[in-house]
Amino acid sequence: MAKIAQIECDGMTHVISRLLHKNGIEHVMAGGELVDQGRLKDPSVGSEADCGVTHWWLELGFSYIIDFRARMWMGPHAQHGVLIPDEEGRFFYRPHHRGHFQPLSGPTLDLTAEADVSGWPPFE
Repeated sequence: MAKIAQIECDGMTHVISRLLHKNGIEHVMAGGELVDQGRLKDPSVGSEADCGVTHWWLELGFSYIIDFRARMWMGPHAQHGVLIPDEEGRFFYRPHHRGHFQPLSGPTLDLTAEADVSGWPPFE
């Protein structure tokens, strides 16, 4: 697979959504906050607002989440990849928006990702 530019969570969510859509895989784009419960429990942290970041991810059935950008904002201990979030884990997703969005055009994705995303073949 080609190297993708260091795009942030919103761009990565669109790239992966395009690939899932192209392969007929049902999913929902979600946006909200990724919250670090470790910071929430730390008395030295000023407020709850300092414990999370605005974030975008994808949701599949059976509680699966696709997130390849949590570590960009939360560090190396954040979950990464295709996962089922651990309810007792350090990080949790607080969705504010969920929905099916019109996939970005191929040229727009290619420009954003600095790769030929629209030319990638379907999954095998």
